[in-house]
Amino acid sequence: MSPAAITVPALRAVAERVRLTPHVEAVRSVHESIDYHALWERSAQVAARVAQLGAVPGTAVGVHLERSVDLVVTLVGLLRSGCVAVPLDVGYPPERLRFMCDDAGVDLIVGHQGPLDRLGGFTTVVTDGQVRYAAAAAAAGPARAVPDPTGDDIAYIVYTSGSTGRPKGVRYGHHNLANLVAWQAEASECGPGDRTLQFAPASFDVIYQEVLPTLGEGGTVVCCDEDDRLDPQLLWDLIERERINRLFVPFVMIQSLALFAAEATPQTHPLREILTSGEQVQCTAAIRAMFTRLPDCRLVNQWGTTETHVATWYRLPADVADWVDLPSIGRPITGTDVRVCDPTGRPVPDGEVGELWITGAAVGPGYLNLPERTARSYRTDPLDAAVPAYRSGDLGRVTPDGLLEFLGRQDTQVKVRGFRIELGEIESVLAADPSVGQAVVVVAGSAAEERNLRVFLVPKSVPEDASAWTAGLLTALRDRLPAYMVPVRAEVVESLPRTPSGKVDRLALAARDTKPTARGGTA
Repeated sequence: MSPAAITVPALRAVAERVRLTPHVEAVRSVHESIDYHALWERSAQVAARVAQLGAVPGTAVGVHLERSVDLVVTLVGLLRSGCVAVPLDVGYPPERLRFMCDDAGVDLIVGHQGPLDRLGGFTTVVTDGQVRYAAAAAAAGPARAVPDPTGDDIAYIVYTSGSTGRPKGVRYGHHNLANLVAWQAEASECGPGDRTLQFAPASFDVIYQEVLPTLGEGGTVVCCDEDDRLDPQLLWDLIERERINRLFVPFVMIQSLALFAAEATPQTHPLREILTSGEQVQCTAAIRAMFTRLPDCRLVNQWGTTETHVATWYRLPADVADWVDLPSIGRPITGTDVRVCDPTGRPVPDGEVGELWITGAAVGPGYLNLPERTARSYRTDPLDAAVPAYRSGDLGRVTPDGLLEFLGRQDTQVKVRGFRIELGEIESVLAADPSVGQAVVVVAGSAAEERNLRVFLVPKSVPEDASAWTAGLLTALRDRLPAYMVPVRAEVVESLPRTPSGKVDRLALAARDTKPTARGGTA
C-alpha cells in the first residue's frame, strides 16, 4: 500500500509525510531510530503478518509490547490492517489481561517475547525491532490485499475500571480518531521537526494523541523507558538530552516536575507545550515558577473521558500573572459540543451546575459487550437525534466568559494520579473474599500529589492478626488489579459511618486520620 493510496482516516497526514520526507527521523528510543520510510515499511509488515495469521478487518488483535519503537510501529500497522488494537499493558496482572482478551475476542497478540511468555495460549507475532516473527499457529499463507477501514470501523478498544468489578471495554472509531488527530494537529503550536515524548502507557488512549499528530506534523516521537517516566529528575534530564518540545502528562507529574525545575531554561529544556488531562489543574506557586522560567512553553488543560478522548481544551495565557488558581477546561474541540445539562439532557442556564454532556465527533460507539451500560451512558443529542451524545457523569457550569468549569464527579468514579478508577471495582474484588463483610474504598488527600486510595474493611469475624489479614488482602489485590488500583492503606473497622439517608459516609472516612495496618501498591 503506497502512501499516496492510503485512506485510513487518521493516517492520511502520516502517509503524506512518508511521501514528502521519507528520510526524516520518525521514531526513536534509547536503542534505535527509524525514519518515516522505515516506519511505513515495518508497519506494512505488521499489517501483512496479522493478515497472514487470519486477522481480517475488524479482528481484535492484542498489543503486548514494552515501550519501544516496536510499539509505535505496531499501532500504525494495526490501523493500516483494519484490525482493532487492544492494548495489553505489560504491567497488568495476567488474570486481568486474560479477561480483557476473552472479552474482546483476542486470539492473536503482537508482542515482545518476555511479556508474551507470561500469558501463553495465544497465537503470537513476536517482534524484536527487526520485525522478526514467530507464530504458534499453523503455517501462514501468503499475504493478501487488506482493504482500508472506513470511518465507522473500530480503531481500538481500551479498558477502564468498571463499577461492578468488570472492566469496561471502550470502543473508539476511526472517524473519532481522525477528528481528534486533525484537531490536535491544528490546535498545537508544534509542527515539522518538533519532538514529542511518548509518555502514556500503551493501555491509555493518550498514546494515540502523542503518536499520530506528531507523525502527521512531520515530527519525531521519542520513546522513554519506565525509569525515566516515573522519576521527575530523570524525566527532566531526558527532556534536555532529547530536546523534547511537547509533553502529554497527568497533572501530578507536572507538579513533580515543578519541584525539579529550578535550573530549567528555554535553552536547556526547549518545551513549547505541556498538555494535561484527567485531573483538576491547580496553578500552584511551584508550577507558576516553572512556567516563568520557560516563557516559550504553554500549559494546555484538556478534558474528556476515555469514551470520548479529548472533548474540550484551554490554553492558559502566556503571561503566568494572568493565570487563575483553578483554570477552566475551556471550549469544545472541532466537531464536538459540550453542554451543561439537566438529567434529561436539556441545557441549564449559564452559571447553573449540571452534568457535562458531550456530543458530536468525539463520541465513540459504546462499550463492548455491555448493551445496558452503553444505553445508559451513550445517548442521542436531545437537540438533534441524528447526533450521538455521551453522559460524562462529570459536573460543570458555564462561566460568565463562556468557558466551561469542571466541578467533579457525580458518582464513585474518581481520578487518582491521572488514572480513572471505579471504586466499586476494587470493592467488588475485596468483597469476593469470604472473610470480608464489607469493603469501602475512598480517596484521601486534597492536592493531586497527595491523593491516594484507602480501604476500610469490616471482617465477618475478628481476625487474630488484623495487620496480617489486611496485608494478605492487599497482596491478593495486586494479583488481580493494576498497581494504581491497589489502596496504599487498609484499616479494619467495626462498622462504617452512615449519612442521614443511610448511605456510607465516604467523606467521613476520607477525612479520618488513618493509621495504616498494611500498605498496598502505588502507580
